[in-house]
Amino acid sequence: MKRLFNLLGQAALLVITWAGIFEIGLRMQQYFGPLYDLEMAGINLKWQSDVVNHQPTPENQNLCIYGDLTGFSYKSSYDTNGIRVIDDMALLAGCRKPISVLFLGDSFMEGYGEKNTLPYHVAEYFKRERSVCLKAHNAGYTSYSPAIFVPQAKKLLPIVRPDYIVVDVDETDLYDDFARYRNLIVRNERGQNVGVRTSPIGHECSMGLMEARKHPLYMMRFAAKLWHSYVHMPAVMEKYRSDLTLFSYSQDHDADLERKYAEPLLSFRQNLQELAEVLKDYTRDGSRVIFIYHPHLEHLKPDASGRVWNDLVSSSVQKMCADNNFHFFNATKTLKQRFGSHPEDLYWKKGDMHFNFKGLEEYSAAVAAFMASVMIHAND
Repeated sequence: MKRLFNLLGQAALLVITWAGIFEIGLRMQQYFGPLYDLEMAGINLKWQSDVVNHQPTPENQNLCIYGDLTGFSYKSSYDTNGIRVIDDMALLAGCRKPISVLFLGDSFMEGYGEKNTLPYHVAEYFKRERSVCLKAHNAGYTSYSPAIFVPQAKKLLPIVRPDYIVVDVDETDLYDDFARYRNLIVRNERGQNVGVRTSPIGHECSMGLMEARKHPLYMMRFAAKLWHSYVHMPAVMEKYRSDLTLFSYSQDHDADLERKYAEPLLSFRQNLQELAEVLKDYTRDGSRVIFIYHPHLEHLKPDASGRVWNDLVSSSVQKMCADNNFHFFNATKTLKQRFGSHPEDLYWKKGDMHFNFKGLEEYSAAVAAFMASVMIHAND
């Protein structure tokens, strides 16, 4: 019996020793890295919104299920309305009355930092090439789409009072509108979209990580975060999973895509038209509105079978613009010419779908040139 107690005591001592070593190791990696964040200080619920689903906040935010893979670190500042705060004194120098332009979009519009954004590049182009000053209001944010643009535009238009409006509709927006936001749209008694509620997936993700960081020991946080990330959240995501998967519709070449994706297309196009009505109600003139569309790498570079992605999304936007007398610019043809035989050089590596800095400049230049030709002129 005594020998048994000795063995148990040695085993307990060994467990305690290794637990202490593991705890110290986790704390050291947090201090010097972290390689695996166990403080989770940036996790809170300030990103939640029942108007625009998720919103930028003044401080650094980790949205849990959103983000990019570029590895490029940057900080961004936003005002209380979700519009990017930047230093644009150089762009507005010498201007008595700059032209106000509101830019709506998702992460492609959001860009990186202050100057690596489409609105900044466009304003820079007009200043340099046309001697026209633009006050660019960048309201683009990660994973926004037409469903969110509707209540966002209703909120921002009376505040910003822009002279022109630019809306970037992305290939991901068909998926976002149908799979992410369709069941979260809040409608008033007249059936109008007045807000998109917070996503239950994002809420559950943030809440779980906030609970995990309450543990005093890093070992406990480590175990809790692993369980939350790899066991609990996959189950939550499966609960809310949609039959429509991202880009499945883009790479589909079946003969009757309209029938095959009838329900997602109906939702997407209804949101586009509702947005169009909001913009027309404000501008009274379709010539002051432009919708822009950018290609993904797969629109420019054929796959092994020689096919590129289809135009199901872009043609939907183009038709809506034609019906409402809006300008429409599809940058696919222009960028195909500019990018040449190696379009992959204009996108981030490691599976990120976004333009890199060079690609963003090329896309912005194409958009700015088109805007100068049809919308904003030097005598404005």
